[in-house]
Amino acid sequence: MVNRKFLISGLSILLFLVLTCSGEPQTTTSGSIKIAEIKILDSAGRERIPPNYSSSEKIGFSITCYNPYENAKVIWFCFYVCGPSGKTVFTHIGNIGVGKVDVGTEKSSIKNIPIGDFYEGSGKYTYTAVVNVEHDSVTDTATKAMDFYVYSPSLTLSYPTNGAKDLIDKPLTFRWVSSGATKYRVYVDDDKSFYNCLFQTGKGEYPDPQTTYFQYPTSPQDPRQKLAGGVVYWWKVEGLDNEGNVVAKTPVPFSFTLKETAPSMTTKDLAVTDIILDEKSTAAELKFNVLLKNQGGMVVSNTRVTLYVNGVPVVPHQVLDFINVGETKTLTFPGGASREKMVTVSAAIDFSDDNMKNNMLTEAFTLTPERRFYEPWEVWKIIKNFIKDLEILRELEGYTPSEVSLVPEGYVGEELERLEQGKAKVVGVEIEVVK
Repeated sequence: MVNRKFLISGLSILLFLVLTCSGEPQTTTSGSIKIAEIKILDSAGRERIPPNYSSSEKIGFSITCYNPYENAKVIWFCFYVCGPSGKTVFTHIGNIGVGKVDVGTEKSSIKNIPIGDFYEGSGKYTYTAVVNVEHDSVTDTATKAMDFYVYSPSLTLSYPTNGAKDLIDKPLTFRWVSSGATKYRVYVDDDKSFYNCLFQTGKGEYPDPQTTYFQYPTSPQDPRQKLAGGVVYWWKVEGLDNEGNVVAKTPVPFSFTLKETAPSMTTKDLAVTDIILDEKSTAAELKFNVLLKNQGGMVVSNTRVTLYVNGVPVVPHQVLDFINVGETKTLTFPGGASREKMVTVSAAIDFSDDNMKNNMLTEAFTLTPERRFYEPWEVWKIIKNFIKDLEILRELEGYTPSEVSLVPEGYVGEELERLEQGKAKVVGVEIEVVK
């Protein structure tokens, strides 16, 4: 008889949910049992205001009720969620205090439910809590509901806007709009790839913010993290759950610059601003021009500058004898010979100043192979070793090549190199008889 009564009660509950899921948060009570509080919780067990969630997150629900009955046999806690369509998309029925339930406050909760398991699209969802208490063969019911919102994972950067220039904000505050996350990780770098990132929250003294904004430190402990005027910086944000899993992220990073301020008379700031492959360079004799600028407020003299090609220092180093405030000078370094098609070159200043970050610069260069003229007999001597087709060899018998060209047109030397590397083959010949 007890089981029969619960089944009938359960049926009426489901009917009630269908009728009320689309309404505003409300409390309905039949009898004396009362639901004191219900909560919607994120993966860290916190309520979120506003109650917005990403469909990639996990969620939890809780119920707190007051039971006035001394002779209660059992209390059932029921958790329901209706989706934007008004249909019930999630159901969980549990129980507590089987046998004898004391008068007073009772609680129940469920945690870490993947929203994706019941997600039916972006919009308003309604969590309805139902408590059934059985006493003297009668079931008493209380119901309470509240809305929350679920969206597809998204995170849109708001401020600074993309490409913002000459910002003067102190402190600089990053802001964004999110579909929902337990916490956020903010990245700032002077490299769009964020390789060896300059700054990120979640490390050391800067915890990941729980809000959708973050104030960049004006005086970070690491001097490398202090933002400089005139430098292009990039920023992005990731939304995380309590375990650190990414639930939403920036589609593309945004860039910004801070306004440059005039250096003080005592500021030392010598920067490597560019590395240029000298136009007279050949693969056998590379030359690189290193551009240096005095961005500080005082004259700099007798400063050693070292060039590295593929990680190896070029000997000897050079000394910048004198550079005035605001002046740019160029030092030319021999880079040796290279058989590689790409070289990585770094220029470093052996100078301790107030902005160590720009004391070194690294660039990669793709080298154009040297071209030389090949005599027809040279070409024939090389390619005949790679012709495997006897028909082609027979076609060439009795001819002395006076000219060699490629179809489609191209550089003969590159094709000869490809033949030797096994990346090309001779597939045909065309013979033109010159009378």
